[in-house]
Amino acid sequence: MHPWCGYERLINICQKNQKNLTTIPHYAILPSYIILTECCSIVTENRHPMRLNVGFLINSPIGTSRDFHFEFPRIHLQPDLDLNDLIGVARIGRTPQGLLVQGKFQARFEAECVRCLREFEQPLDSEFSELYAFNRRSVSESGLIVPEDGKIDLEPLIREYLVIEIPISPLCKIDCKGLCSICGADLNEMTCEHQLHNSDATITS
Repeated sequence: MHPWCGYERLINICQKNQKNLTTIPHYAILPSYIILTECCSIVTENRHPMRLNVGFLINSPIGTSRDFHFEFPRIHLQPDLDLNDLIGVARIGRTPQGLLVQGKFQARFEAECVRCLREFEQPLDSEFSELYAFNRRSVSESGLIVPEDGKIDLEPLIREYLVIEIPISPLCKIDCKGLCSICGADLNEMTCEHQLHNSDATITS
């Protein structure tokens, strides 16, 4: 059999399965879907694009892991975070205590510069490691527990770590000149008469 799944075959399987996550033992390349090594998993429920069916890992031998790759041109993370170009990978591994999630994600966030008030895309980069425990005896400080249905929604976790990376005072660039305090001109684009007057006064003094 050809090592790559055809697009129509994938869609047919998803429609017949009617499940949130469909696993196919071949490779596939589809934009804005999850792509796994050694198999292809497709999120078919757009309301929860980061909910993963990891039930197969619960009964797997200790040390078994799977990489989940994400790529979304635009995505809204509930309740209030809109991101562009979100890419990342989450490695979920079976441990004696639970499922260890190791994530690395990058995205761009539309921010406003505190100096010139210009909107720009703020790069965000985050790495994290969290344990979803099998029971409360093994739970970590984060309090995460593997759901009974075996489906882990990474959206709240990814949102939490990316929000931490948003600067309190975002700058469009390190040397942003800001606005004129008198006329409000963007000093990155022009030198207004007030700045020229201040410069002349400084030289004279």
